[in-house]
Parts: sequence; structure tokens; C-alpha cells
Amino acid sequence: MKKVLTIIGLLVIAIFIYSNAELFTLVWKSDLDSVIGILKENLLLTFIVTFVLMFVQNSFTIIPLILLLTINVTIFGFIYGYLWSWFTSVVASGFIFYAARNWFQELLLKRIGEKWQESVVEHGFMYVFTGRIFPLIPTSLINLAAGVSTVTFKDFLLATALGNLIYFFFLSLIPYGLLSVEMNQYTLAALALLFLLFFMIYKRAKKKKKLTLFRKNR
Repeated sequence: MKKVLTIIGLLVIAIFIYSNAELFTLVWKSDLDSVIGILKENLLLTFIVTFVLMFVQNSFTIIPLILLLTINVTIFGFIYGYLWSWFTSVVASGFIFYAARNWFQELLLKRIGEKWQESVVEHGFMYVFTGRIFPLIPTSLINLAAGVSTVTFKDFLLATALGNLIYFFFLSLIPYGLLSVEMNQYTLAALALLFLLFFMIYKRAKKKKKLTLFRKNR
């Protein structure tokens, strides 16, 4: 049943893209003026198209993320555009994770050692969070890899939500000219400090959790 629902969802998205092929072609060509001009005339279409674009970006990473954030912050303004981009990215990532887990996890885990699986379960949050704020790996690969691994859905969603909340904030500043596309050393330093802060909080929480379990088992 889960696989059937996944297929239905993918078919609906595919049909929508096909029926709006001209608009999506303009996005593919990075013709922002034309895209924004069309979307501004229909708010409902804007919400649907920007969500579908984020879904595609999280599935295949063939559309630059900065392009999607530029569209959103231009149409909705900085705050709402930033938050809408963040929200759609979390929902789209969750869907891809869910699809990968239901279709491919069982097949892949048979080929992976139990020790590695346990490591992923224990540190899954940090694996995903690091990938979000230091996007050296395409978004789609993070979603798929987490989906077929033993990372819990809760850890994946939380790490994605926190990581994208930070990273998208910096990306949303670029259309306003407050940052360059090639992030400068100050931006990277800020990301590194935020990463260090979350890492320390994460380690403390893990240590506290282990201590609580130890006391309960005594």
C-alpha cells in the first residue's frame, strides 16, 4: 500500500510538470524574469510550482537551489520566501526519504554490515546535519542515502529542518546582494561556528541520554 501511494504521488507530480511544461522549461533555462512574471499573477500556482520545483531539486538536484530561493524571496519577500523555501525543502526531503526507505532499504541493508548500521543509528543526526550546512554532497544523495540507511526518520527530519534553517538563511541573502554566490570566509566561519555549537549540544544530549539509561539499568 505504501509503495502504491508513493507511485500515485509521483505520477501526480509528473502530470503537473507535463501540463506546465512551458513554465518548467523557463525555470530550466534560468529565465527568472519570465518565471516570476507568470507566477506573480496566480498565487495558488506559485505555491504549487515552487513546491514541485523543490521536490525535483530534492530528488535529482538538477535545479540550482539558489534559483529556487531567488524565486521565492522575490515573490514572497525575504521572511516568507525564506520560510516557504525551508518548509517545502523539509517536506520534499521527507517524501524522498520515505520513498527510498520503502523501495530500497531492505535490499541495501542485506549488503551492509551490522556494525556500520549501528554507527549510522547512533550518529545519524550529525551525518545528515553536517550534509545540510556543508552541502558538499548533493541534496538528493543525502535524502536517498539516509532513506536506505538505518537513520531514524525523526533524526533525519530534525537534522534536515535545523540544517536547512541555517543554510537557507545565508542563501536567501544572496538575491539581496548581501552575500555573493561564492560564500566568503566570514560566511564559512559563521557556518563552522554554528556547526560546532550544534555538535557540542548534540554530544551533551547523547551523553545525558546514555547516563540516564545507565542509571535506569543499575
